[in-house]
Amino acid sequence: MIKNTLLLAALCWASVLLSQRKDTPFSQDLHWRNIGPANMMGRIADIDALQTDYRHVVCASASGGVFKSTNGGISWEAIFDRYGAGSIGSVAIHQSNPDYIWVGTGEAANRNSSGWGDGVYRSKDGGRSFQRMGLVRSHHIADIALHPTNPNIAYVAVAGHLWGYAGDRGLYKTEDGGESWTKQLHGLPEDGKTGCTEVVMHPSNPDILYAGFYHRLRQPFWYTSGGEKGGLYKSLDGGRSWKKLSQGLPSGETGMIDVSICRQYPNTLVAAIEADEKLPDGMPGSGVYRSDDGGESWTFLLKHHLRPFYHGQIEIDPSNPDNIYVVSRDFRLSRDGGKTFTERNWQVDGGDDHAMWIAPHDGRIFYLGTDQGLRLSVDGGQTLLSFNNMAIGQYYAIGADLRDPYWVGGGLQDNGLWIGPSNSREWRGILNEHNTWVGEGDGFHFQVDPTNWRTLYLVNHVGFAARVNLETREHTYITPTPQTILNYGDHFDPQFPDSSIRYTIAPGEHWFYYEFTDRIKLPAQFRFNWSSPLVLSPSDPQTVYFAGNHLFRSSDRGESWQIISPDLTTNDPNRRKPSGSGYLTNETTGGENYCTIVTVAESARKKGLIWVGTDDGLVQLSQDAGASWAEVGQNLPGLSQRIWVSRVEPSRHLEGRCYLSLDNHRQDDMKPYLFVTEDFGRSWTNITANLPPYYSCYVIREDPVNPNLLFVGTEAAVYYSTNRGQSWQELMAGLPTVAIYDLLIHPREGDLIAGTHGRSIWIMDDLSPLRQWHDSLLRKPLHLFASPEATQWQMINTGRKQPYFEFRGENPPPGAKIQFWLPLKSTLDSVSIRVERGKQHAEWRVAAHPGINRTYWDFQLDATQESYAENLALMKSALSALEGRVGLGATRDTLQNLQLAFNALGPWDVAAYGALRERTVAAFGAYGLPLGGSVQTEILAPAGLYKLSVRAGVHRASSSLSVRKDPLLGEQK
Repeated sequence: MIKNTLLLAALCWASVLLSQRKDTPFSQDLHWRNIGPANMMGRIADIDALQTDYRHVVCASASGGVFKSTNGGISWEAIFDRYGAGSIGSVAIHQSNPDYIWVGTGEAANRNSSGWGDGVYRSKDGGRSFQRMGLVRSHHIADIALHPTNPNIAYVAVAGHLWGYAGDRGLYKTEDGGESWTKQLHGLPEDGKTGCTEVVMHPSNPDILYAGFYHRLRQPFWYTSGGEKGGLYKSLDGGRSWKKLSQGLPSGETGMIDVSICRQYPNTLVAAIEADEKLPDGMPGSGVYRSDDGGESWTFLLKHHLRPFYHGQIEIDPSNPDNIYVVSRDFRLSRDGGKTFTERNWQVDGGDDHAMWIAPHDGRIFYLGTDQGLRLSVDGGQTLLSFNNMAIGQYYAIGADLRDPYWVGGGLQDNGLWIGPSNSREWRGILNEHNTWVGEGDGFHFQVDPTNWRTLYLVNHVGFAARVNLETREHTYITPTPQTILNYGDHFDPQFPDSSIRYTIAPGEHWFYYEFTDRIKLPAQFRFNWSSPLVLSPSDPQTVYFAGNHLFRSSDRGESWQIISPDLTTNDPNRRKPSGSGYLTNETTGGENYCTIVTVAESARKKGLIWVGTDDGLVQLSQDAGASWAEVGQNLPGLSQRIWVSRVEPSRHLEGRCYLSLDNHRQDDMKPYLFVTEDFGRSWTNITANLPPYYSCYVIREDPVNPNLLFVGTEAAVYYSTNRGQSWQELMAGLPTVAIYDLLIHPREGDLIAGTHGRSIWIMDDLSPLRQWHDSLLRKPLHLFASPEATQWQMINTGRKQPYFEFRGENPPPGAKIQFWLPLKSTLDSVSIRVERGKQHAEWRVAAHPGINRTYWDFQLDATQESYAENLALMKSALSALEGRVGLGATRDTLQNLQLAFNALGPWDVAAYGALRERTVAAFGAYGLPLGGSVQTEILAPAGLYKLSVRAGVHRASSSLSVRKDPLLGEQK
């Protein structure tokens, strides 16, 4: 039998497939709030601005959508939050009509964490709305070129699928605004493997085009960068025919290509080209090339090949061809047309540059896109402004402490590890200043000792672990080494194949790491993933688990370790070497090892019951604290191959139960996979159900209170199930389309916390409506959910600050949550709410809708007759005192009239009292005198237990509501 919840879910999925998300009535009030931080931002994929006004700019976040500013970045508007993809490859403004904005989804940086897109979009109203215009199977769009006068003509460079050869790739043209597309052939590659990375249009002749083509393929254990069909191509007839440019360019296979044309002198172009480094001596290879004859011949300028698959961008000053910028981690610039290049001396607060936009009228003005966000310079790089007002942090993993209010931390792509409050008490919200840095490098797993919030556990890239004192910032490095592994000799195999490989657990980029580099090299037998899992035992926070291909356990907070498993991976000799063997330039990807453990969890119900998942698809279980292991992944039904195990989630309700999420997008399979076992892995049930087929699953969580309540994070959304995976619904009110890499349910507050890879951290406060949900409520005319304890948070003002250029994360809404259910067919548009204790009460009406409703009580109670009489007497006294300070005249007459009016009030006339109070406030204000709190018509509710009632038409429901003071006030006593 199909239940109503399934019907709701079907409606939800339909909206996703239509490319624009719409909240369902069922959960539209369960609203997410963004807490930031924006201190470090995240990777920028592309930038475009008006050529006549740099202040009008759009910015593509690599995995967090599109932002627009019309004031040079003082403030930004997110304009692409509710569409089908958060990963963005390219943006373009139509210069003659800036209301036309094009967005190409799917970033083209080719890294291991790159998301994918669902086509190209166009806005005709400046970004207020977008329509998907096709190329749905493109996955990664690298560039867009727009005709300067005809807004219906556009060229789109489609790099194509990163992880396979399916779908669209190449260069596409539309002449009808995207209603139809024509693939450009007639001289361009058409081998099903080589995609287009760049399309550049001549500034004064739109029929002249340049396009770069690139063959790349990523696999979990291999990356191919370059192919024989790649290269640089030119068209003189608007794309009807093309020729390959070769004179002076590298022969043989080429890889990543980027091109820039000088606007004022369009015969001058520069190109960054990845080439085969095995070419004979004297042949030009990877680096920078220049042409001064429209691309017919080229001159080699600079040897440069630092990770071109990831960087590889180049720009030439539109008004001065002497200024050339190699936009890379190893950023180089030339001021003499390429004769010499130097490293920049700008203070950039980071690096790893990916995009640059230079103002055509003044080359000193430019935007720079980096891993650490967006920069602006108006003086040629002498000074740069960092835009720390977009929360586009790319989190891999998160953790939370038990302070009150609690803090949330996590590790980010190339931006270290940070921690900040879930509630700042600051009236403006959660600011960047409330967040603090705790570790460097690429940040990953983040754990907090539940018994001591000062103790953090962090993981840097490729298995570098540390224990940190949050107050003193003392770092204790706890990565297992031969010196700290107590039973190392029992497991070390000097005859292990590939013994020449020694994996360096990369120490990041901060001086205090380097002294440990030589100590943390392990032989090829021990491998760590790019994101190596570190977790604390739920039964003993002194016990730490850390995983490579073996599982390590420490009972003394990482001071020493025991290896408690054999190699738990397939240990495939053809796949366990570091990736990168397919590079033309012999560059590695930075330690992306395969055949490793990627997820670990110990059961909260039974100490020593440990689940492990690997990147090569094994699910390992130990029921005796690691003494023995059983591989139970072979029992997963319906799989034709082993799939990356993205998360193991042991149940808190049943010892033999465990949930799995699998992620196969690295094999170009973006479908979700979810499973559950009830018998320690002897059998499994597929619970993927109605999840949309286009978004891989990264994390699954079971609610610790309600065994039927599950949550899943995918490439684009959060979903929940109230029936243990029989059906799923979207949970996205207020949350943008973004990859959800981690989910955490706070153990005390019951908040759902999302670590997104592109939009920082979000919180959905209080899961109680979902925890208390059961399908019988569908038949009830009204249901009032039990409310959590409410806190009267002390609001703090930390001083005046600028109103703009300041990120403001959201604190929890002030007040006590009141949550109720109305049937899906309800026609009521409002309900009545009453809160009371003794003679004190408050009653009001709120707007309502079918489904789950959430509203807030502001802790205000109507004044009682006794307090009303007291306030009335105080008001009269205040008026008399003021009258004595005022001489004869109109003002004194006004005060006397007010006194007469107050004297005429009855013993309980609150409405008239309120009107008089407003007049009195004006009178006092004329003399710059405050009107004291003694004349309010409402009073703040004292802490305690209240009766809560909701009336919906003829139906009533009631429960209790507890109110407490801010614990900070108690600490001050």
